[in-house]
Amino acid sequence: MKQEIENQDMPEVGELVLALVTSMSSHGAKVVLEEYNNMYGFLHVSEIATGWVKNVSRFVTVNQKVVLKVIRVDSARTEVDLSLRQVSGEDRKQKLLSVKRYDKSRSIFDTLQTKLKLTDEQKNEYFDKVEDQFVTVYSGLEELIRDGKAFGQLDIPEKTVAELTGISKSKIAIPMVNVTGIIQVTTQDSDGINLIKDSMSQVLSNKTGKRVEISYLGSPKYKITVYSEDYKSAEKRLSSALEKIKKSIGKKADFSFSKEQT
Repeated sequence: MKQEIENQDMPEVGELVLALVTSMSSHGAKVVLEEYNNMYGFLHVSEIATGWVKNVSRFVTVNQKVVLKVIRVDSARTEVDLSLRQVSGEDRKQKLLSVKRYDKSRSIFDTLQTKLKLTDEQKNEYFDKVEDQFVTVYSGLEELIRDGKAFGQLDIPEKTVAELTGISKSKIAIPMVNVTGIIQVTTQDSDGINLIKDSMSQVLSNKTGKRVEISYLGSPKYKITVYSEDYKSAEKRLSSALEKIKKSIGKKADFSFSKEQT
């Protein structure tokens, strides 16, 4: 089953759904599942919390959106029984994140449609192609940001992909990782301080943006931190930065580096 919201007729047992509470009674709460065309579901009082629930309104209120787990599905009657007490804090967090990412993905494609004057059919076709390839559209857009050629096999026009890349970059922040180490530079050169500063400034050029940071720890130590989308590229960027510093310093100073253990 795909992790994103899908237009299926019925949810599956064990699935987490986002439900809107529409009414309450001593027996529980009636809800609608917006992900499934506002299908009705029921949250029985016994599934609201562990132990005896005296007052349902202590746990849910009308017009509140809650994450629930599907515990029974009757396709013939189009009935869905749900549970709140079986939803952990982490379950709730992940479901809300999934909904948020789905909504953002839809928003990005809506913007794409407006900019390129796409039809609803074209927009939905491209959306479905990304979903089929990457399981979730959001993860597909993240991959597109990392690699502009990620949609090369999806039969989507290059102009559309280029526009989608730009929109995605403005709306999605790719999680960054970092690697850190300690540089030691000692020199007897009369202009040694400026030499070291110049070597560091070459690494902290505009091309690196905010992906490389160097801080002074006290002579002769400097801390270097490199950021990237994954550890492999971060390590590669770190190696490149160290090579630039060593090349700039040349034989005018002693250079050493030790990686910090995480």
